[in-house]
Amino acid sequence: MKEANLISIVNAYRNLDSPLFKSYIEHFNIQIKSDEMEDLESLIHSIYHLNTNIAIYEGYYLGYIIPQIGKEFDLLRIGPNYIINIELKSISTHEKIKKQLERNRYYLSFLGKRIYTFTYVSQSKKLFEMNERSVLSEVTIEYLIEVLSQQVLEKINDLDSLFNPSNYLVSPFNSTRQFIGNKYFLTSQQEEYKNLILKKLDSKKYEILVIKGKAGTGKTLLTYDIAKEYISKSKNILIIHCGQLNLGHNTLREEYGWNIHPARDTFKINFNRVELVIVDEAQRIYPNQLKHIVETTAKESAKCIFSYDGQQCLRKEEIENNNEEYIDSVLTYSAFELTGKIRTNKEIASFILCLFDKRRQIEKIKHPNVELNYFNNHQQAKKFLLEKQKDNWKVINYTPSNRHKLPYDLFSIENNQDNAHTVIGQEYDKVLAVIDKHFYYKNEKNLSTKNYPNQPYYHPSNMLFQIMSRTRLKLGVVIINNRDILERCLSIVNAN
Repeated sequence: MKEANLISIVNAYRNLDSPLFKSYIEHFNIQIKSDEMEDLESLIHSIYHLNTNIAIYEGYYLGYIIPQIGKEFDLLRIGPNYIINIELKSISTHEKIKKQLERNRYYLSFLGKRIYTFTYVSQSKKLFEMNERSVLSEVTIEYLIEVLSQQVLEKINDLDSLFNPSNYLVSPFNSTRQFIGNKYFLTSQQEEYKNLILKKLDSKKYEILVIKGKAGTGKTLLTYDIAKEYISKSKNILIIHCGQLNLGHNTLREEYGWNIHPARDTFKINFNRVELVIVDEAQRIYPNQLKHIVETTAKESAKCIFSYDGQQCLRKEEIENNNEEYIDSVLTYSAFELTGKIRTNKEIASFILCLFDKRRQIEKIKHPNVELNYFNNHQQAKKFLLEKQKDNWKVINYTPSNRHKLPYDLFSIENNQDNAHTVIGQEYDKVLAVIDKHFYYKNEKNLSTKNYPNQPYYHPSNMLFQIMSRTRLKLGVVIINNRDILERCLSIVNAN
């Protein structure tokens, strides 16, 4: 995104025809609606009436959106001494203004500079500021002019580089203390669903609710945020996790007293006086466990939330169980399905989809955060993995078999507890995934495996998807003696 002069933008809006104006603002990578332009024009008129110095209208980013997070700022002006953010509204309330500016200060705080946050309401021509103590007050345009005049502008080559998504992508498991300390915000869709779900939970009626979404949509954060909200109200809550408990689960249990159990303990759990049962990663639970939970919660008049992603099944039986169909038959309200991917880098998400489906059209986008490395044998690949671990890359093993030695055991890292099962629901900044010679495109369509000496209990391609979808910032693909897969990967990353 390029910096723009606000007078120039307003002049173009008033004097150019619509197609030419659209072309002009595209030059700055600006997307702005007509009503937003009206609000901006009102602000500029208010300022220009008092100060015509062209310098204070220079150096603005309009409608900047933080990558992955989707957080948008109407006006952003950055300098070495401080940051100025101005939000534009035609009409609003003090409560809404304060809520938005609190969020803005949170996201901007990671830049480590003083922050001025304002909201201009065009209908009343009033200007509000929220200070660092979250106090909202009406201020004058003269005050804004003074702040603008004293700001030193900073030349920024890449605005995106200032905002590290890892600062904002809080996980209940990988950032447990931040999560408990409420050091995060939900997206608008997550908030909308949370409010609706809490209303349903507060009713006297028996409810079975569903939260579902693909990898990267924030399903886990929403699910555990609702649990935290319920616990804060001194409600008796039970969480059943369908997999191995991770370090974050244990921290929530041992340090904060959360009632979390693995699904294997389902028939041992005492459901007496439990008010809410949350079943996380429900696509992986056994049918008899699922039925027991539904029947027991109904008997105890406890509310129930199933949270799952139907695509995250790791073995054939989990797919055949079709838990989603059973849950759909008993739920009492339509499912809350998260759609926007907020926890996955868009270029990485595109790469993964194109890798797993050879029929998928390759997007012509850059892939600076996908790294490819090719080796002839597993010995060299394993040495590479061990070396990359020293640079904080997360190496995730394929889940080993209890009965057989499998090809992927050759490049598994010993004493590494992170495998396709233990990392379910977690995210990491930099992830390494290995693809060996056994992977191929079945019927030139979907990625699969062949020629295994023993049939693996967990399907390797499903585990590979689980491993790759854990990444937030960078994905490293290590290819061992597989020219076809390397060719497909190169066609994806070199498409632009």
